[in-house]
Amino acid sequence: MKLNQQSGNDLELELLWEKVCEGNKKALEQLFRQTFDTLYRYGYRIIPNSENVRDAIQEVFFQIWKYRENLEKPKSVKAYIFISLRRELLNKKKADQRRDEIDSKYQKESFDLLVNFGNWEQILDLEGEQGKELKKAIEKLSASQREVIYLKYFEGMLTEEISEILQVRSQSIYNLAFDAIKNLRKFLDKG
Repeated sequence: MKLNQQSGNDLELELLWEKVCEGNKKALEQLFRQTFDTLYRYGYRIIPNSENVRDAIQEVFFQIWKYRENLEKPKSVKAYIFISLRRELLNKKKADQRRDEIDSKYQKESFDLLVNFGNWEQILDLEGEQGKELKKAIEKLSASQREVIYLKYFEGMLTEEISEILQVRSQSIYNLAFDAIKNLRKFLDKG
């Protein structure tokens, strides 16, 4: 009984496919509705992120519609759609991993604590133990504070320019810079 239902469903999918290729939007909508749940369950096993799976399913159907005139009838419509979803999700997964690696590298460098410590040590004429203490003090600054200090003092930017770059109010830039300088001053007062 299950086999016959499956065959009937496959035939219906094939008919919908043909109509989609002929430009029938309602057939695309029906194809989407009939396959969504099974595609979602399958996609969620590949990437357990509901939003990404939904986006990928939509992208598959967008591509089907976009290239409908050039698509040939596959041996199995269901298999074709599953393969397309799998490919879309794996490509998304790779892209996310690359972006995460870049983000991680950028955050790690995160102004590698503001242009490297050598520059700080030279500017402040520090050596040895004082340099290590400065590194600790800079590490205690938030990423935002380090970025503001970098842009303001190493790149010579105005508060308004920094405000535009970071997309925050000028007052926030003043506050970040003030707090960062206050924290660094604590370090300098110790030394």
